Amino acid sequence: MHKQIERALENISSSSLPKQEKMKAILKRYSDGEMGLDEAYYELLEDELIPMPQRCAVSAKIPLTELDEIRLKEKIRGILA
Repeated sequence: MHKQIERALENISSSSLPKQEKMKAILKRYSDGEMGLDEAYYELLEDELIPMPQRCAVSAKIPLTELDEIRLKEKIRGILA
């Protein structure tokens, strides 16, 4: 989940402008603490802004450390700025 969001951030400029805006809005709400990572991830999936993971690639959810989450939020803020 974390890695998929990071990959989406790295490739955001290759998306269409409407998709970029939707993704940015969701990630801004996450980075501002208005929603959790799970909720942001599922909204990105629902809006087809990130690809649905392949069944064989689905694995146990690896818990994020507080530092991992801080880094992800900082990366999001850096790209949104």
